[in-house]
Amino acid sequence: MELPSFCSNFFSNFLTDGPVNRAFVQKLAYATANNCKTLFGASFLILLSSTATAQTYSTLALKQDVANFLASHYQQVEHERLDIKVGNLDSRLRLERCTEALAFNLQDPTGLGGSISVQARCPGPQGWSVHVPAQIMVYRYIPVAARAVQRGEQLNASHLADNLVNISSIRHGYALTSEDIVGKEAKRNIGQGEPFKSNSLDAPTAIKRGESVTLQAQAGSIKVLSSGVALADGRVGQKIRVRNSSSERIVTGIVLNQGLVQTL
Repeated sequence: MELPSFCSNFFSNFLTDGPVNRAFVQKLAYATANNCKTLFGASFLILLSSTATAQTYSTLALKQDVANFLASHYQQVEHERLDIKVGNLDSRLRLERCTEALAFNLQDPTGLGGSISVQARCPGPQGWSVHVPAQIMVYRYIPVAARAVQRGEQLNASHLADNLVNISSIRHGYALTSEDIVGKEAKRNIGQGEPFKSNSLDAPTAIKRGESVTLQAQAGSIKVLSSGVALADGRVGQKIRVRNSSSERIVTGIVLNQGLVQTL
């Protein structure tokens, strides 16, 4: 039986390499002859498959490149801890291996992570573009409520505790320091461990309805002070109505401080 040339060469070399059991080798050669072409065909297909794989860019490699890009980008954001999770891509996705450096475009409106998307683009006329989902969690130590706070409570240092918080999950502004919180008033109930969001804090009530206040009228460098009675509660910066105690006139002014109103 005639063997294909590459098989014949193999067995010829094998037979001439030294003392062997020639009868055994001949039997092996004849047994292999019928399968040799099949083995050759399979080897050829594997070679083609390996070549095709070498020319593609795997989704696993893409996810790793996106993760590296995100880690580099969010290092610029102040944090104590940074967690990055790149989402899964369609397993059927086939991308040509890019001969140039990939370009990344981050879509993060807040700049603080959360659920975001990254456009990965291979430049060039034969390039491609794909959007990759990711979850970014940026952790920082910020003040939180040490205990439950009731609406209307005026906050002091005993209300505060520092905790490591995922700031990416906070969709409104939040207080970063105790100075941003102490002296303010809770506009709503705040649970223990919650951060102090900007929209949950208010300036404290500086003037109560019925209280005596000082009215300040100013023209240039001249200030005129008079007394009056507040007709409504007022916080710093709010407008309230005040009855002038001397003239009985009702005027409108802005609360400057506790007991002090600037007339308009």
